[in-house]
Amino acid sequence: MFIQALSLFVSALLGGFVVLMLPKLRASRFDFLLIFVGSYLFALTILHLLPDLFTSQDTAHFIGLYVLIGFFLQLLLGMFSKGVEHGHMYESKSHDHHAISATALFVSLCLHAFLDGVILSNATLAAPSQLSINARLLVGIVLHKSSESFALVSVLKGIVKKKYVIFGYLLGFSLASPIGLWISKYCSQSLLFSQEVFVALAAIAVGNLLHISTTIFFESNPHHRLSFQRLIAIVGGICLVMVLEHLL
Repeated sequence: MFIQALSLFVSALLGGFVVLMLPKLRASRFDFLLIFVGSYLFALTILHLLPDLFTSQDTAHFIGLYVLIGFFLQLLLGMFSKGVEHGHMYESKSHDHHAISATALFVSLCLHAFLDGVILSNATLAAPSQLSINARLLVGIVLHKSSESFALVSVLKGIVKKKYVIFGYLLGFSLASPIGLWISKYCSQSLLFSQEVFVALAAIAVGNLLHISTTIFFESNPHHRLSFQRLIAIVGGICLVMVLEHLL
């Protein structure tokens, strides 16, 4: 679990540092990586996370409700984060940065990141192939954390003047997923919560991922034109899930 927590922390921290160290990096060059990550998360959710949730529990009919809750919870969080978790980076010429609250942005993203950590806990998905699922999920969330922190710092640079404040937000965001992972693991081992509670949290987190991955697809192609580059990014994300299926 230490490796998982460290991977989550470092990936989020590095994603933000890229923006701080390379201020002239154009956001448009980030789009195809974002589509790749969205494709990976979507394929992983459909092929593994949802089936394992539904087949591993006696009360499977409640799982769908929790997934819906997670889906619409992410929709609500998006009202405060302005879509940063989807990789949105707001250009100063076309968006009013002052309309975005840095605190609301930070809190909403941290809540989402916390749920990402929860879903990685060994207590969340009680499936026979738990180890391999967590390894594949870790790859996707690590990529997702990097893209989130990249977009987060890009937005914060337009609304926060002091770099040390931006770094403080980045550090707090980087810690959110590891904290979710550790708290979930601790509560499971100390029996503070029942297994059903962790399954519900996992289903909510899966709903979060489902919303984010599908939104990336829709917003990356607003004119309904699928370019060859986008197609390659989508197929690449799906193929990576399939390759890891055989390697892990």
